[in-house]
Amino acid sequence: MMIALLRLFCLIAFAATAFATAQPARAQNAAEVERLVATLEDDSARAKLVGQLKLLLKAQNTKANGPLVQGTDGSALLNVIPDKLERSLWSLVGQWGGGAAKWLSQGIGQRLIGGLISILSALGIAYALWRLVATSIRRYLERTDKDGNAIERSRRVRTLLPLLRLVVRMVLTVMVALIILSELGVNIAPLLAGAGVVGIAVGFGAQKLVQDIITGIFILIEDTISIGDVVRIDSVHAGTVESMSIRALKLRDSSGALHSIPFSSVGSVTNMSKEFAFAVFDVGVCYGEDVDRVSTVLNRLGDEILVEPEWASKILNPLEVLGLERFDINAVIVRARFRTKALQQWAVAREFNRRIKQRFDAEGIRFPTPSATLLMGADGKMKPS
Repeated sequence: MMIALLRLFCLIAFAATAFATAQPARAQNAAEVERLVATLEDDSARAKLVGQLKLLLKAQNTKANGPLVQGTDGSALLNVIPDKLERSLWSLVGQWGGGAAKWLSQGIGQRLIGGLISILSALGIAYALWRLVATSIRRYLERTDKDGNAIERSRRVRTLLPLLRLVVRMVLTVMVALIILSELGVNIAPLLAGAGVVGIAVGFGAQKLVQDIITGIFILIEDTISIGDVVRIDSVHAGTVESMSIRALKLRDSSGALHSIPFSSVGSVTNMSKEFAFAVFDVGVCYGEDVDRVSTVLNRLGDEILVEPEWASKILNPLEVLGLERFDINAVIVRARFRTKALQQWAVAREFNRRIKQRFDAEGIRFPTPSATLLMGADGKMKPS
């Protein structure tokens, strides 16, 4: 039904063009036009015409399928009238439009109009789908709350949705290209078969590329890495993930250098941005200091920083003093840690280290300093200690 109406629309547009360009033919058929207009304006004549169409439809249905079921002739009439009107319109266009209209109404002309309708329909549907997907993704990522504040989306969502938009665009482009080639008379079956053969050849000849794509798909699905994460790749590259494709990721390190790393080269991944982190402090003091006193001072510092809203919003748990960690050459190491939000561990560690230095100086707790002991022999020569 919709296809028939679309064809009618195109025919009406062409008929309008033919009417505007075929003055002599229109003058010759003025009488037929007047009779047609009079028939359509006259209620009885129009009712008679509709009645004849209904009788014709009923006779056709009765001949093909037996008696009509009550209540179905209306829908059948809606389906048959566009076809009959189309044939009538083609007849009028042929009379008024001259040779061009006759050529378009037969053979290659009809195929040309049908192909044009199919191409325009494919382009329109593809464009509508693309705008729907792109607009939906953009609105979801830029959605705000009732106060106008942007809603923070997860890193996984901000990574996968742009990739989904790219995949949809590629699929729609390929489908529309195939439809256009098919309507232009190109046999696309050999193209599809050739694409399969080329794909197999590329798979054998570009195994590294295939490995990049497959590994990237699994990394994205498992949410191992997302845009905005701070990661360390194979203990070689470390930095913030700026962008990702299905083949590689781009990493910006602390010096500002941008590293492009194929997924097939990714061995182990250390992600420092998932859910929470720990700010760990290995505090070294001299051997003469009281370890319990040091732990008490650290606990007080931890309670003080939690009172301040600026730092309380970044810290998830109170300070944990884990105790004496190890003995170094000239110091004892006391370990403590804060559980913080992801990516906040470094800011918390810098601030707490600053406070440790100030408080230990005020409390008289000594930090170890490098020292060396020289022993002098009786002959005045230095000997190792």
